[in-house]
Amino acid sequence: METALTALHAYVRESAVHLLTDGWLRGPEGQVFGTAQKVRILGHLPAVVSGRGPSELPEYFADRARWRFASFDEAVSDMHETYTIALVQFGAANPQARPRPNMILMAGWSEERGRPECWVMDSGSEAAGPQQIMNTCAPSSPELMGRLRDMGLTGGMASFDPLHDGLRIMRAQRDLRFPHSVSGEMQSAVGGFCQHTIITAQGISTRIVERW
Repeated sequence: METALTALHAYVRESAVHLLTDGWLRGPEGQVFGTAQKVRILGHLPAVVSGRGPSELPEYFADRARWRFASFDEAVSDMHETYTIALVQFGAANPQARPRPNMILMAGWSEERGRPECWVMDSGSEAAGPQQIMNTCAPSSPELMGRLRDMGLTGGMASFDPLHDGLRIMRAQRDLRFPHSVSGEMQSAVGGFCQHTIITAQGISTRIVERW
């Protein structure tokens, strides 16, 4: 199973979407070359764009969404086209790049439906189009799930705290090694820092909650 080595958690609650992301930037062979935020805030929609895989891909996606749409709902309805255009732009800018697994995530507040939502486009199921999700925690592995069971974090979500428990999961991910999609080398997937972003009807807030 191919794995994009970046941490991305999304938890949808009644009044907010919570995203947790790490800060490591990697080259195509998995080498860490820097740290940066992995959330692109589109305050006028309101929405946040993040992703896994090539770091430029969410940038291309967010750039189009930034000027093309006036609401989160418009951006969702055109998400497949925006994703496709972003892939073309990435390919044109990186003609020698090898295919890599990728995922684009867009979270925001739906005025039409009066609720927070999270949508993804995944290279593994591109033909299916945008998929709405409630919770995701990537990367994952049987070993990680075993650790989460030992931590009491694999049951119901009623008592789950997106920040406190999400940070515990990210720390567990940081202690493990996952296979890089190109080199196959077992590497740490999480590093730099943990960033917590919250999207509500009132706006968007983000902060660095732990540095490594």
